[in-house]
Amino acid sequence: MLPGFRLFKDTAPERAAWSDETNEEHEVAPESAMIRHATLSELYGFWSQKKAALGRLPARSDIAPKEIKALLPYIAIADVIDGGNDFRFRICGTAITEEAGAELTGQSWLSFPHTEVVVERTRELVETGTPYYAANVRARWAPKDFQHYSVLALPLAKDGTTVDMVLYGIAFHPMEAEG
Repeated sequence: MLPGFRLFKDTAPERAAWSDETNEEHEVAPESAMIRHATLSELYGFWSQKKAALGRLPARSDIAPKEIKALLPYIAIADVIDGGNDFRFRICGTAITEEAGAELTGQSWLSFPHTEVVVERTRELVETGTPYYAANVRARWAPKDFQHYSVLALPLAKDGTTVDMVLYGIAFHPMEAEG
């Protein structure tokens, strides 16, 4: 049985000012989670199969890039820094770089503005080993501030338990209507 994951829907279509404090959070089982972006759904399926086959959290070394070649432009991997107080991007896919208008490789989350919620969600992922999916997030940290994205964050652990990397799948899109 796979663990549940946290599902966030970040929307504020009628508000003039965005506030990350208005995020909705729901605990759901992976089977009932609605990952609407095919790329992110495929990544979750891949990670889930790896986890089930290994009987533990997968490590970076358990993932061969050739296994997910079509997904690579939408993937970023971040190292856990300072016990989960920050995260530094080891690699970042080309689609993410192009859509965000920023190169994340080698950068930490804290080097970008407005990343408090992202860092807090990822910190909780590190503490619990529980993946999360957030939909319709305004990319306030990116130079292209008109962008919105959906993100799937998956824990990786060299020892199978202690999260030392985060595998992100990111799909940029126009803001979706709440529904």
